[in-house]
Amino acid sequence: MLLGAVYINPRSSSRSEAEISQMLSHMQHDVYEALSDSQHMILVGDFNAHLNNFPDHFPEGQVAMLSRFPELGTTRLGQYKGRANTAGRCLRDIALETPLILTTGRGKGDNGQPTFGHNPPFNPSRTEHILMSTALFLCCKQSSVIHELDSADHRPFVCHFLPVFVTCTLIGQVLRRGKGKYMVWRGEHKAAFVTHMLENETVLQSFRDSVRDQEHQSCYKHFLGLIALAADATGMTARQMSRRMQLGLPMAPWYDATCRDHKRRIRWNKKTTNLLLSCNNNTLLTAD
Repeated sequence: MLLGAVYINPRSSSRSEAEISQMLSHMQHDVYEALSDSQHMILVGDFNAHLNNFPDHFPEGQVAMLSRFPELGTTRLGQYKGRANTAGRCLRDIALETPLILTTGRGKGDNGQPTFGHNPPFNPSRTEHILMSTALFLCCKQSSVIHELDSADHRPFVCHFLPVFVTCTLIGQVLRRGKGKYMVWRGEHKAAFVTHMLENETVLQSFRDSVRDQEHQSCYKHFLGLIALAADATGMTARQMSRRMQLGLPMAPWYDATCRDHKRRIRWNKKTTNLLLSCNNNTLLTAD
């Protein structure tokens, strides 16, 4: 998962709207590049962006996201200024053109609460925002602004994520005869899992050496090796079930003696046919 901390300067006499727009354009380019490394991303910070509560108009390429999260096509929760500023319009465009969701006013505790200007002479407004990938938005359980902390003019914004069932295919070293094991996360074994990873000095040293030498493939291999070995040692792996077993069908040998006889005849006929074809080819070559 990639976590990005953002700060965009507000518009002022020394910082024009065009400059702010260019900064956010560069950020959008960085988002595209980062998403090629990981599909799970959170961008959070003070964008100095003021939104409005108008519905977002998603392009055709994002129709699937809108059908998955219909609340994104409705007005945002909360009270906003009548007109979004430049940063707000650019931030909304980033959310519309990338697979990230701008969570401001989209429920789950985020009702568009103000995060800035609780102390005079400022009027309360929402300048802090969070963008996250769809998978993380699904896991987001609750969002809230901590108003009790009044030592600064900005308020912290907190997101709580609900862990989901973790299933991942392990690396080739744990595969046996084409039937792979898969990892099943068990919370009651997490302490033993972490301990095993930290105490596996051999693989850890190999991992550190790869990091030092900037050998990315080797680093990746050793890191996954730590996970695979710890999962095996702590009972967090299970062997993949065949499709027949998943469907509850009888397992082989389900056939009877008649099936075996037919199978034997098929093999004999195939062998005889191949032999006859070989003889015919030899005859033709001799005739030539």
